[in-house]
Amino acid sequence: MNSMRWRLLVGGLLVVAGLVAMVNAVTGFDLGGIVWAILLGLGGLAFIFVMASDKNNWWAAIPGFTLLGVAAQVGLDTLAPRLLGEAGGALVLGGIGLAFLVVYLLNRTFWWALIPMGVMISLVALIALQGFMGDSAVVVFFLGLAATFGLIALLPVDNGKRMSWPWIPAGALLLVGLIVGMGQNDWVRFIMPVAVILVGGYLVLRAFRQKA
Repeated sequence: MNSMRWRLLVGGLLVVAGLVAMVNAVTGFDLGGIVWAILLGLGGLAFIFVMASDKNNWWAAIPGFTLLGVAAQVGLDTLAPRLLGEAGGALVLGGIGLAFLVVYLLNRTFWWALIPMGVMISLVALIALQGFMGDSAVVVFFLGLAATFGLIALLPVDNGKRMSWPWIPAGALLLVGLIVGMGQNDWVRFIMPVAVILVGGYLVLRAFRQKA
């Protein structure tokens, strides 16, 4: 039976490959990208099914949504290459970011999943805004990373408790983003005083609450 299944699988793939080659030879239209997009999409859905069948299979979300992102990129790049342009990689990065978000939603103790999620989403924002903002879009990347660590600090991760250490990288990344932004845009110089006031005000309020 195993030998029969193996022959069916290989034979089926050969038939599909032959049909694709025949259509390409007759019409001149390359179906290879579409076929790959379908196969990658089916692979992604298979992993998502494994994840959905058991919450403990959270790991399956990572290859599942990543493959769906790759499938979307390949499919759109084949059908409408001008639509994506150089931003096609954002679909893959977005799929990876979504995967880690789902990992966190499946198990709220996996706060670490928010870090790669934030990195991927920040990269997507960078790619999406680079065409409008130019080199200034790098500020969005640093601000996105700062917001990611700020979110980790605000969310309860251990019996309702919150971690304080994420405020350190959040503040550092915010400072880097503002410094970089000051060299790119005139309006960014107004953000630095506001950010300093907000951070200082937060520390003062926190000190009063601990004293009370």
